[in-house]
Amino acid sequence: MKKRLVVIGNGTAGARAVEEVLARGGADLFDITVFGDEPYGNYNRTRLGRVLSGKESEADILIHSLPWYQENNITFHAGVRVECIDKFSRHVFAADGRVVQYRQLIIATGSRPFLPPMAGLHTPSGTIRNGVFTFRSLDDARRMITFAQQEHHRRAAVIGGDSFALEAARGLESCGLEVEVLSGSRVTAILGADRITGLSVRNEPDIDCHMVVVSAGVRPNVDVAVVSGLAVERGIVVDDHLRVMDEDDIYAVGECVQHRGEVYGMVAPLWEQAAVLADQITGSDRSSIYLGTRAAA
Repeated sequence: MKKRLVVIGNGTAGARAVEEVLARGGADLFDITVFGDEPYGNYNRTRLGRVLSGKESEADILIHSLPWYQENNITFHAGVRVECIDKFSRHVFAADGRVVQYRQLIIATGSRPFLPPMAGLHTPSGTIRNGVFTFRSLDDARRMITFAQQEHHRRAAVIGGDSFALEAARGLESCGLEVEVLSGSRVTAILGADRITGLSVRNEPDIDCHMVVVSAGVRPNVDVAVVSGLAVERGIVVDDHLRVMDEDDIYAVGECVQHRGEVYGMVAPLWEQAAVLADQITGSDRSSIYLGTRAAA
């Protein structure tokens, strides 16, 4: 009888882990259920800038469209967030009221954008104010395109220096905006009351802009692990088998994990971790271990 394998997260790491499990005969071992926060199949986030610039369509950056899950007999709950795990009864509880029991569980919740402290970033109610964007998802790209296309929006500022920040800048330039890129440490405040009018920059004149993109790095997304009582430090703590500390049936992979004190925001570790996890969870190679990934020189 097949066991139920539940995967929380449909991003790069979660989808890769499922691919690796399938490659090791996992379809014969498991009934696989995947929960994804976004209402799409898996897509290549590193190419979001090309969607923003209009060089590629959303369909062009899809890795697994929705039919792929059906073809591989995977139950895919698109746009459904898991809020809590009961590790004792082995159930996951989703935001839509769905409850699913698992025998093995993979957490692949990825990372979330880091928002450096600065005045004017949030509304009084605590939400990010209109005209401020992060750039990590298709929905982010859609919102940025819509906002940039409004006639009175002519100048944008991108806060950050990572690859996503540079892609956002190039994409907005393709939308016809003037763009300035600044490091997060230089910006002290977002200016304007009802709408954004500019940025206050340390020891420099204010910068005029109508929209702001914040791409100042990421932090592991560990919320579901924290509320579920799993071992969390900077990330979800895993051993060399990618098994969560002190948990026999729960694994974690990707940007949400902390392994030997390290967290990773690169793609290469995700591939290596997913392969080891699949070796272990399918039993195809119990000697397989993950010893960390060296950064490229």
